[in-house]
Amino acid sequence: MPRIVADIGNSRLKWALLDEHGASGPSVSLPLDDPKVWGVVLDGWLRPATGPATWAVSSVNPPLAARLGAFLADRGVAEVRWFLTAAEVPVAKDVEGAETGGADRALAVLAASRLLGPGRPILVVSCGTAITIERITPGGVWQGGAIAMGMGLCARALHHFTAQLPLVDPGRCAPSWGRSTVPSLEAGVFWGSVGAVRELLARQAVDLGAAPLVVWTGGDAFRLAPAVEGPAARVIPDLVLQGLVHAAFPSEP
Repeated sequence: MPRIVADIGNSRLKWALLDEHGASGPSVSLPLDDPKVWGVVLDGWLRPATGPATWAVSSVNPPLAARLGAFLADRGVAEVRWFLTAAEVPVAKDVEGAETGGADRALAVLAASRLLGPGRPILVVSCGTAITIERITPGGVWQGGAIAMGMGLCARALHHFTAQLPLVDPGRCAPSWGRSTVPSLEAGVFWGSVGAVRELLARQAVDLGAAPLVVWTGGDAFRLAPAVEGPAARVIPDLVLQGLVHAAFPSEP
């Protein structure tokens, strides 16, 4: 029976098909508003399979969750396990408001804890629409963290809420300053994000009792992680999808 995990974010929809051993395969990023493309991908996955697919879905985007739910219902999918809040994720927590917190944050914590194991504190940096940094104690307890503006959101805000600033998409080679508007924006967006993450990591590491392991994930992780930690930064793509596997299919490795 095919098993599929899906992560619905604010700017991306990601799916992964589990293999016969229960591990998620490479993910695909899909458009948020094109069910026809969803159908093409799903048909390609299910063509060699037998039996109905089982889904596990995480969402921080209620309108898109409703649309995906309708799509799956039209496809005759009867078994969907939804993770819509942090409270629904089976991870040890010492946080407030888990019933309204993002499931994606808790799922990333769950995956990092399973991958790295107990004994060392962990900080999980997720670089998407928002940048989040999650604290995990040496005993594997999630204590919450910090939420900051992601690079793309920062760039769009500067573009949309000013009269003349253009939209930029800075990369790892962004200058530290500029003689004109575009490089000046690239410097501010990229290195401002690097500085914010570096400061938050340093502040959260102070009272963890030992040097934390830092794990990076999310669409901008490959840009930000080397700038903050250097080439040895540990980037794990699709950490939320891996957390979904652990949460929805706990009998699997």
